[in-house]
Amino acid sequence: MAQSRTKHYGVALCLIISLFMGSSSAVCCSEGDTKVDADDCTKYLICCHGEFVSKSCASGSYWNSELNICVVDDGQCRPPTCVDGEITPNPDDCAGYLECVDGIIVILTCPDGDYFNSTLNRCVEDTCGVCNGNGTTCTDGELKVDPTNCAGYLACSNGNWVSKQCADGAYFNAILETCVQDDEGICVNCKEGSTKPLADCTMYEICSGGKYVTKSCDSGYYWNSQSEVCDVDNGQCNGNGTTCTDGELKVDPTNCAGYLACSNGNWVSKQCADGAYFNVTLETCVQDDEGICVNCKEGSTKPLADCTMYEICSGGKYVTKSCDSGYYWNSQSEVCDVDNGQCNGNGTTCTDGELKVDPTNCAGYLACSNGNWVSKQCADGAYFNATLETCVQDDEGICVNCKEGSTKPLADCTMYEICSGGKYVTKSCDSGYYWNSQSEVCDVDNGQCNGNGTTCTDGELKVDPTNCAGYLACSNGNWVSKQCADGAYFNATLETCVQDDEGICVNCKEGSTKPLADCTMYEICSGGKYVTKSCDSGYYWNSQSEVCDVDNGQCNGNGTTCTENEVKVNPADCAGYLQCINGVFVARKCSATQFFNTTLKECEVDTENVCIPKTCDPDCCDVPNNSIWPVEKNCSAFYQCVNGNKYEQRCSNNLQYNSIIEQCDYPENVQCDDGSAPPSGPIAGPSGTYCESHGRCVGQRDGTMFADASGDCSSNYVVCQCECEVNFTCSSGLLFNLQVKSCDWPDNVKC
Repeated sequence: MAQSRTKHYGVALCLIISLFMGSSSAVCCSEGDTKVDADDCTKYLICCHGEFVSKSCASGSYWNSELNICVVDDGQCRPPTCVDGEITPNPDDCAGYLECVDGIIVILTCPDGDYFNSTLNRCVEDTCGVCNGNGTTCTDGELKVDPTNCAGYLACSNGNWVSKQCADGAYFNAILETCVQDDEGICVNCKEGSTKPLADCTMYEICSGGKYVTKSCDSGYYWNSQSEVCDVDNGQCNGNGTTCTDGELKVDPTNCAGYLACSNGNWVSKQCADGAYFNVTLETCVQDDEGICVNCKEGSTKPLADCTMYEICSGGKYVTKSCDSGYYWNSQSEVCDVDNGQCNGNGTTCTDGELKVDPTNCAGYLACSNGNWVSKQCADGAYFNATLETCVQDDEGICVNCKEGSTKPLADCTMYEICSGGKYVTKSCDSGYYWNSQSEVCDVDNGQCNGNGTTCTDGELKVDPTNCAGYLACSNGNWVSKQCADGAYFNATLETCVQDDEGICVNCKEGSTKPLADCTMYEICSGGKYVTKSCDSGYYWNSQSEVCDVDNGQCNGNGTTCTENEVKVNPADCAGYLQCINGVFVARKCSATQFFNTTLKECEVDTENVCIPKTCDPDCCDVPNNSIWPVEKNCSAFYQCVNGNKYEQRCSNNLQYNSIIEQCDYPENVQCDDGSAPPSGPIAGPSGTYCESHGRCVGQRDGTMFADASGDCSSNYVVCQCECEVNFTCSSGLLFNLQVKSCDWPDNVKC
């Protein structure tokens, strides 16, 4: 505190000090020079107005003459003894004093609005402004950041800035101008690896990740605060620092998968069984089914039954990884090695052509080839949809691969993007700061940015893209973050904070999950809100590993009660539904261009765009679904709008796009010349297959579809191309539905 006040008073305080204390030396000196106080190692002399005056280091520190600074005293300095109760003025603080307590000089502060009267030797009300006006200009009640303490703040009282402390575990939020719970570890006040002794001599605190955490020495050891290590206890501690009854149990603050048990009057560390944690209420180890306590060493690995896969510890949890095709997991060397017969065919059971999710890559999938699962990659901007079992355009940002904490600059130099939960989110620097892309921090703006990156009028408001419960307000030409009251959100239409009765703004951690009563479903945080998801058929939600796992009886029939073939809405998919199969609701998909009508409880053609995303490409917003038109200067290409998204398609087999019939056609019928060579040969037609004109397709336009000639329910169908019948077959498990002219689920086909 004394140090911070010195910064406020500056040179003016030097004169006050000299008036209070007198000159410690008549020797002329240069401003700011320092030297040792020969009488007291907790003090030093500093040159002020040509004379040396005495200053005190903070409590627990001493003057290091080599470094010329006050440093923590680890026993190097033996200050002179003082008489208990003795009081003297504090030369660094006119509103404080020094008192001798147990032979040590302690720095104390007068109540708000008082100063220390050296004549009366006590604090008195500062009615004459003795301790005011020396560098401070503030209005009573005003608050600001304390540059010396992020867990506190400065409050203006009687025109003086007075240090205040937030509650334990809180920090001062400069935007809200109040103390808030420090859940993000914003206020870190310790040096990594530094230690502190505790009242219990068998325990200590060590700084880890900016916070002090409690550690226990092993049984028979105590904490040696001099050497800062656990030493053998030869009587220095035993029985002096602990008070416990043999058999008593308590939480081990350093290990959630263990506990402390009292043995011979000492707390001894014990370990729970694998997969268990210590339950404080029950005071016993219980099975950790909820993933409450995960303790794996970063980078450690475990083999799996499938010899081409393994698990690796990442962020405190084991995640599944796959070796590349032709490699297997060598558990001895803990790397993927070339498979020379050690694994091939022994760890996998799959049918060629089968596809499944790649748990290590949402933008790819695993395909079965020669009995092995092989990694495949989707096209840029696409992800693997587990329900459709194909790669689809990633318009919702479902699969974003960015490194946690990585940053990107923006056109507005007061803002930047940071990767959080696999997605880049926008952040704003505080007022007067700009984004320094070199150091990747917000720095004070000394002209590098001011006025170049912002264009706003004071008082103007807009949405804060990083916080739905706040907004951005224009102040001095800069956008500054503001916070709505608890339970409110910023309404962009009204441009004000309103009560959030509809749950519009829910602040959940991106990617965090919650289990549901139905064990085949779960909720995941996406864009600040929890959305419902369904596992694939035959899978259940494993809340411990937070992934959909194969259901080997853990869930089947336990989480749902339904009647066979019963259907209901799938809250996670408007273009699908849930159907009861073997007592479990399984996610099913409507045919292309259809949606699930919740009233009729059946799929129907989506003519009203009920299930088409509201976000769309500008060229596709006001046109019907599946609209197509030619690409300029490219005869063989055309654009197609699918569910609001614009895709560039290309005619196959040397055909060109005919805008009159809106189909790919022979070049001689299109009369388009983009400089490419004309096609030739018998397979230049739409199907790439040569055949004679015959059957039902004679006289029919290209694309006309017929069911299989047998007339029975079949997966076979015919597409007319150049009056030729070209045979096609639906995917496994589907039948051709003549009504919608598409492959469909058997239940939907009336034949």
